[in-house]
Amino acid sequence: MALQELILSSSSAAESSQSSARTTFTPAIQLHDLTTTAHVQAFKTSSNAKNCLAYVPSRDGLGGTVWAVQEGKAIVGVWAWQKDQQHLKFHLPERLTCLSISPNGIWAAGGSQNGQVYMWEIASGLMLASWNAHYRTVTSVSFSSDSAYLVTASADASVHVFLVSQLTDVESSSSPYSKPLGSLGDHTLAITAVTLGKTMGVSGGKCWTASEDGTVKMWSFAAPFDLLATFVLPPSAVPTTLAVDPAERFLYVGTKAGDVYLIPLYKRKAQMGRVEAVGGEGAGATPINLVTPCVHVDAAVTCLSLSLSATHLLVGTSAGDIHVHSLPSHQHIRTISTHRGAISHLSTFPSPPDLIGKPVRTEDWAVMDVRNLERMRTSRGAKDTQEVGVLLRPSCRTNLLSALRATPTRNIGSDPARRGPVSDGADVAALQDEIRRLKGALDKAVKINEKMWSGVVDLKLTL
Repeated sequence: MALQELILSSSSAAESSQSSARTTFTPAIQLHDLTTTAHVQAFKTSSNAKNCLAYVPSRDGLGGTVWAVQEGKAIVGVWAWQKDQQHLKFHLPERLTCLSISPNGIWAAGGSQNGQVYMWEIASGLMLASWNAHYRTVTSVSFSSDSAYLVTASADASVHVFLVSQLTDVESSSSPYSKPLGSLGDHTLAITAVTLGKTMGVSGGKCWTASEDGTVKMWSFAAPFDLLATFVLPPSAVPTTLAVDPAERFLYVGTKAGDVYLIPLYKRKAQMGRVEAVGGEGAGATPINLVTPCVHVDAAVTCLSLSLSATHLLVGTSAGDIHVHSLPSHQHIRTISTHRGAISHLSTFPSPPDLIGKPVRTEDWAVMDVRNLERMRTSRGAKDTQEVGVLLRPSCRTNLLSALRATPTRNIGSDPARRGPVSDGADVAALQDEIRRLKGALDKAVKINEKMWSGVVDLKLTL
């Protein structure tokens, strides 16, 4: 069966002037086929702001979920891939402006308008950390690909990097969150977008940030988090979203003017005939100017996404449209118009095996265990006595028993060349004979040793 790649999208509640004439649509999280743009599934009812939707893929027999912070409310809704109705609904400590779930499906993090950042353990619902990370609205929270780091961005023009293991350690000091592991602070205005490389983690990698100051910056994700390059957009262009190639070969930048710029991350040196990475000269390097856009749409670009193979570019707009472009030609292929509000989330991923409508047994894919998210920070005693659900399947797969083999019998103490198909009784008798023979040899050696020792002692005494 061929792999089906899906488009996951959502929109805000506010309707644009371009979409007001469309047929009435119930606000929902939509799934479309990437190749044909055919509608696959809708999870109703939901409308969320930018950076307020996250999902957990299905894996290892455990069904994934979709999380969305409802716009204007301190509520997060959870949908399961195998259900068309809302699975769970939680009340949050306050209205969140962004939400993210770690790739390993263990942690959930969110930021608020007053600069507060929260972190929960999904399986238990415990709030493990809550701290004032920024002075203004938190615009983005993101986990690294190995779930080891949490990156927060804010309207105060700063980007902070926190170590997840420190955030979840209740044995640390009373104020363990005041100082981040590192900060990316070269912007002068509010951060509008942050994207992390697929290889980013404890071993290093890269990340990119965009700001209202009209620049896009590339950073090294190895301490001390050096600035690698600065890309400057035209004076009237304000970046709103970023999308990086999975192989980190190029980067796309969307703007409020409806333009999309392509940034090659490698260049070819003519005199040497080889390819080298762009940037790396440090903070004092000359900025790279972006002049000509590669794609233009009639509304502000709110979201960008690349397909898994980087053969399609998806452009979400404030008009509620999703434009699909072919790469590398940037030719427009199709337009998806199922949303009435501005596109607030856009991503692509392989179709979940337990997606509703697929010919699979849902009992083979139990929905991941999600507990009610606590509204107060967990005390040390509560964490020690927490209860975490463990999935125990009631059925067993008998077909796995065929892989088991009986342990072969081995004859110890006999010659392998002369060993034949003997019974267990014969093996025991042979071993007993061997033991008696060895005991007799040992007794004989002991007597010889005693006789020699007595002779030596007598010789010494006569002298």
